[in-house]
Amino acid sequence: MLNAKLSYIFASYYVKHERRCKIMRNHRLFVFNLILMLIFAIVQNAFAQAPKETLYIDLGKTLGFVMGQRFSLDRIKAEFPTLSSRVKKVELEFNTTFGVAEKNIRELLRGLLNDKYSEYIEAIKMQFNNTLKSQRMTRDVAIEFLEEVESRAKGEIPSPILETLLIYQFKERPADEFARGFKRIYRTKGHRKAKGLDLQIEYPRSWSKREGNRPNVIQFFSSNNGRGTAYALIMVRDLIKEAQGQLTREEIKAIKTLEGSKELALELFSENSLRGIARKMGMTNIRNINTKRIVIDRWPGAILEFTGDRQRLDLTITMYNRMYIAIYENYIIFLQCQIGKLPSETEDALKTKISRFSPLFRLMANSLVIQSQY
Repeated sequence: MLNAKLSYIFASYYVKHERRCKIMRNHRLFVFNLILMLIFAIVQNAFAQAPKETLYIDLGKTLGFVMGQRFSLDRIKAEFPTLSSRVKKVELEFNTTFGVAEKNIRELLRGLLNDKYSEYIEAIKMQFNNTLKSQRMTRDVAIEFLEEVESRAKGEIPSPILETLLIYQFKERPADEFARGFKRIYRTKGHRKAKGLDLQIEYPRSWSKREGNRPNVIQFFSSNNGRGTAYALIMVRDLIKEAQGQLTREEIKAIKTLEGSKELALELFSENSLRGIARKMGMTNIRNINTKRIVIDRWPGAILEFTGDRQRLDLTITMYNRMYIAIYENYIIFLQCQIGKLPSETEDALKTKISRFSPLFRLMANSLVIQSQY
């Protein structure tokens, strides 16, 4: 009797399992083609929008900000010797946070201005002498300014000066900016392109964000306050809506479970399927394909990375792509990270960029939270 019951339970489970697998198989091609159409639009976003201000203007504003601060601190030390120790303290705090940035900004401006650099610096100093030095300073004002510098050392600085400082402070290790807490949170709740899904992701404070140009791109993020060649974007697709009534209630019920998502992931995130996605993204010379199964906020996911070339007007741009994909119930979630190489840059330069930004991409992906599940 017990063996009969066990056989019956096993048979019942097998039937349910087979029915669930059949549901997944029937819609595997549908979902796979859907993903291909979606991903094809991703690479269209790179190099799409120029920042409002020129680099020269932002660099000048930022260097002037730092030099003006130093001018005022030196004045406080000269006029109020009893505050010297506190001046040194706030100077150390600010330099610890942003000291490398000033050095890198000066080097860049020196390269941009060439023999005009010294004249440019002297003009800034003269402006300080004509304006800041003429302003009356009391001890109370001095103490208030020292408190201001303390807050600046913690990142309380207006835009775009803060972003520019962060860019050049963490130029070689952009992940450190994120790790040290200089980041923002973006949430898709209520966004018309989010398909009703509430996602949360963190991104570096020095990156800019804007609405995605494509219909399914929720948000587009760009390094160096919009001037860099590293990008990220998030997208969502709703499988039920895309099916347009083709799914039965039973199929919908199966999809909207963790078990159903895992079943679907077995097919969609197989190495062959992911490699197929890379080869059909509208790029040429696809190479260096790597795939990996992962878990994103409890739900099945995958990493797909590869390099390819794309023609844009008369330029051939090489793009490194790292795509984080997750299946959450009836949603497919994409975090696409990209690094661009201009024709004037070498392959070694691209490899250096990949090595530099990969830790940051991992941190961003790890910050992804599917708030809808809670």
